[in-house]
Amino acid sequence: VGAVTKQTLFPPLMPAGRPFRVSNASRSSRKGIVASSLQELITKTLDAFLISGIVTLVLEEDGTVVDTEEFFKSLDDNTHFMVLGKGQKWTQ
Repeated sequence: VGAVTKQTLFPPLMPAGRPFRVSNASRSSRKGIVASSLQELITKTLDAFLISGIVTLVLEEDGTVVDTEEFFKSLDDNTHFMVLGKGQKWTQ
């Protein structure tokens, strides 16, 4: 009796999204956002805060700019970010 094996090919899976928290520059609004890449986090942040244009994401705790995928991937789940628009600066 022979066994029949059926192999199903699936497209490559996107990395699982991770949870983050993002606040606006005044810290008056905070949103939970799930993203698997820095670009996805930026895109979802723009949508969540109804922002357009160029923004900078920084760590909320110390203002460190998050501008590379490698640095983003090294951060823990639930990291707190702050989104800064043109002319805005991180303040403690």
